[in-house]
Amino acid sequence: MAKELVLPSNVEAERTVLGAMLIDTNALSVGIGSLTVDSFSDVDKRNKAVFRAMEALTKRHMAVDVQTVHDELVTMKLDKEAGSPEYLLELINSVTSTSSIDHYIKIVRDHQTLRELLVQIQKIQDDYAEKEIRDIGDFVANASSSISEIANARQVGDFKTAAEAAKEMEIRMDQMAQSDTGDVTGITTGFKRLDELTHGWQKENLIIVAARPSIGKTALTMNFAYNAAFKAKVPVAFFSCEMNANDIMQRLVASRSYVAGNAINTGHLTKHDRVAVAGAIQEISNTKLYIDDTPNAMIGDIIAKATKLKAKEPNLGLIVIDYLGIIRSAGKAESRQQEVSQISAALKTMARQLKVPVIVCAQLNRGAEGSETKKPMLSNLRESGSIEQDADLVLLLYREDYYEGHLKKKQPYGQAQNEEQEEKKADEPKKDTPGDISILQVDLAKNRNGKTESNIRLVFSKAYSRFDSPTEEYQHAYQKFDERRANFSLDDDE
Repeated sequence: MAKELVLPSNVEAERTVLGAMLIDTNALSVGIGSLTVDSFSDVDKRNKAVFRAMEALTKRHMAVDVQTVHDELVTMKLDKEAGSPEYLLELINSVTSTSSIDHYIKIVRDHQTLRELLVQIQKIQDDYAEKEIRDIGDFVANASSSISEIANARQVGDFKTAAEAAKEMEIRMDQMAQSDTGDVTGITTGFKRLDELTHGWQKENLIIVAARPSIGKTALTMNFAYNAAFKAKVPVAFFSCEMNANDIMQRLVASRSYVAGNAINTGHLTKHDRVAVAGAIQEISNTKLYIDDTPNAMIGDIIAKATKLKAKEPNLGLIVIDYLGIIRSAGKAESRQQEVSQISAALKTMARQLKVPVIVCAQLNRGAEGSETKKPMLSNLRESGSIEQDADLVLLLYREDYYEGHLKKKQPYGQAQNEEQEEKKADEPKKDTPGDISILQVDLAKNRNGKTESNIRLVFSKAYSRFDSPTEEYQHAYQKFDERRANFSLDDDE
C-alpha cells in the first residue's frame, strides 16, 4: 500500500507573518506583495481565511486591523472557520518583532514551493501510471518543464546595496584593464564593427538574429558560434532544430578550408582541397563546440541540456539556437503567439541564470517585402512582439541580391572604378565570383546597453558559408558606389 504523502508546512511561521501584518502597515504591504492564499498550508486552514480577508480589505484600500479583519471574515462567512476574533488576538500575541517578517515570509514561500514540487512529482507519477505514454521524450520534457517552472518561480533575490554593486563594478573594471582583449569585454563576435558596437556578446544577454528565409541567418550564427569557440577559446553550445550535425560540420569545414560545400558534399576534391579540408577538420576538432541536432526541440529540453553542459563546462561562453520558430513548449498555449512569448521569456531567464549570452535565430514576416527598400524593421519580427521586448540585442539581416528582381545594381568587389570602366565591365560576359560573394547588411536595430547602427556590411561567401569583415578599401569603394547610385533612378521605366 502506497504511503500517504504528507506535505510540508511551517504553521508557526505562517502565524508570525499574519500577526505582523495585523499590527504593522509595512509588514502588511510586504506580506500582500509576496504571498498568496496558496502560500499557506491546509494544516491550519484558519491562516488561509485570515489572509483572504486581509487581501480583500487591501484591494478595497481599507484599513487592516483586528476589528476590520473580523468584520470581513463575518461578511465572507469565514469567522467561525477562522475562530475570529480570538484567533486574531492569538496571532498578534505570537509576534515579538515585525522587523523579521522577510525571514518568516521566506520560510512560508519555501514550504509552498516544496509542497508544489512534491504535488507535481506525484502528478507525474500518476500520469505515468494512468495514461498512455506515446512519446517518452515528450513526457520527460513536460515533466522537466513543469518542475523547472516551479523552481524558477521560487527564485527571489535580495537587494544589493549601492556599495556592493559599486564594488562588483570596480572588480569587473580591474579585470577588463588586465585583459588583452581591448574594447571587447564579452565574447568576440569575430567581426570588427560588431565588436566595436557591442563590445562582444555579454553575459546574460538574449540576442535575436532575424531575417527572411535563405538570407543567411543560420550561416551567420554558425560563424558567431565558431568565432567564440576558436578565437575566444570558450565552450559553445549550438542547438540546431532544423539541420543535422553532419550538415553543420560540412558548412564549418567549408568555411575554414575555403573549399565549396558542394565539392565537400559530393567528394569531388582536388589534392589541394583534401589537404585544406583535413586541416579544417583538425582545427574544428580542437575546439569545444557542442552540437545538439534534436529536431522540433522542446524548450524544457534545451534548458535542461544547456544547464547540464554549464555544469560540465563552467566556462561556457555562448549558446546559439537555430531557430525560434521550431521550438515548442510543453504547456498548452492559447495561440502560437502566446507560446512564442513564453519561449522567449524562458530563453531570457536561461541566459540570466546560466550567465551566458544566448543567440537565437528568428524569422521575419513578409511585411518588409511590401516596402520599397525591402529592408526589415523590428515590427517585422514574426509571431510575437515579446521577442523584441525580451531581447537585449536585435540584428536584422538584409541582402540586396536576395531581391534581385526588385533592384538593379552592380556590386563593387575591389577598388573603386570610374563610370567608363564600369560600363565596359557590364558589357563583358559575366564570370562567377570565387566563393559566390554577396554582401550582407546587418542592422543592429536594438542595443539595450549601447548605440544602434544600420547597414553594417559583412562579406558573405555563400559557397563557403563564411562571413568576413570588409577591408577599408572595400568600404571606401562601396561608399563611392552608394553616392553614385543615389544620383540616378533605379526605375526600369526611366
